[in-house]
Amino acid sequence: MSNYNQYGDAPGNNPYSNPAGANSYEMDAVGSNPYGMDSKTSFNPTSTNEPPAYGRTNAPQGDMMDFFEEVDEIKKSILQYDQNIDSIESLHKRSLNEISEEQEAYTREQIESLVDETSSLSQSLKDRIKSLQSRSTRDSTKKTQAENLKRQFMNSIQRYQTVEATFRQRYRERAERQYRIVRPEATDAEVRSAIDDAQGEQIFSQALMTSNRRGQAQTALSEVQNRHKEIQKIEQTMSELAQLFHDMELLVAEQEAPVQHIDNQTQGVQTDIEQGLGHTNKAVIKARAYRKKKWWCLLICFIIVALAVGLGVGIPVANAANKN
Repeated sequence: MSNYNQYGDAPGNNPYSNPAGANSYEMDAVGSNPYGMDSKTSFNPTSTNEPPAYGRTNAPQGDMMDFFEEVDEIKKSILQYDQNIDSIESLHKRSLNEISEEQEAYTREQIESLVDETSSLSQSLKDRIKSLQSRSTRDSTKKTQAENLKRQFMNSIQRYQTVEATFRQRYRERAERQYRIVRPEATDAEVRSAIDDAQGEQIFSQALMTSNRRGQAQTALSEVQNRHKEIQKIEQTMSELAQLFHDMELLVAEQEAPVQHIDNQTQGVQTDIEQGLGHTNKAVIKARAYRKKKWWCLLICFIIVALAVGLGVGIPVANAANKN
C-alpha cells in the first residue's frame, strides 16, 4: 500500500489520518477493518464486488490463447519429427557406406533408437492434433489451424514413408549384390528367396556350403543377414506409418460426424422456429377473421333486433290508426 493518502500528501499532512499515519479504512494486522477488506484494498464507496478490470479473466480469450499456445507447441513437435526423419535418412546412408562391422553395428543401434523415439513422438502428435480438432469444431479460426497442423503432420508421415521405402530398396540391392558374389549364376527368383528368407537366410547358407569362396562368402552372409534385419525393421516402420496415416485420415470423419449432428440439430431448431412462426401467423390471421366475423354477427343481430322492435311497435300503431 502506498504511503500517500487519497489527497496526495504524506501521512503526517492528512488531517483525517490517525496518529500512526494509517488509513482508517484499511484493515490492520489483526483484521479490525469493519468493512471486511484486506490490507491491500482501500475503501471505495462506489466499488462493487466485481474484481478490478486488470484482474479479470476473459474466458473465451483465455481459451483462444491456450489453443494457440498448443498450436505453437505442436508445430515445434512436428519440426522435431521432421528433423528426426532427416537424421534417420542420414544414418541409413551411413549404414550403407560403413566398412567396419563395429561401426555398422553402432549405426544400426542409432537408427533403432531414433526410430523408436520418432514412433513415440508420432503417437503423441496424433493424440494432440486429435484433441485440438475436438476443441475447434465450432470455431472456423481454430478449425483452420487444426486442419493445417493435421495436413502438415500427414505430409511429414508421407515423407518418412518415402525415405523408408527408398532405403528398403537400397538395402535389398546391396544384399542382392552380396549374394551374387557367392552365386553369380543365381536367378532373380533365387536372389529374392535368399533376401526374403525369414528363417535366417537358409537358402543363402546352403549356397555357401557349395561355394569355393569361403572367406568372401562368409562376409557376404553376414552382410545379407544384417540387411535382411534392416529390411524387416523398415517394413515394420512402414506398416506403422501406414496405420498412422490412416488414423489421421479418420480424424476428419470422426470430427465431421459430431459437427454434422450439431448442424442437423441447429437446422431442426431453425425449422421448428419457422414452423412455430408459421403457426403463430396462421393463428393471428384466424383470430382476426374470428373477430371480424364476430362484429358482423353482432351487427346482424342488432339489425334483427331493431327490425323486431320496429315491427313490434309499428304494427300495433298502424292497426290503431286504421281503427280510428
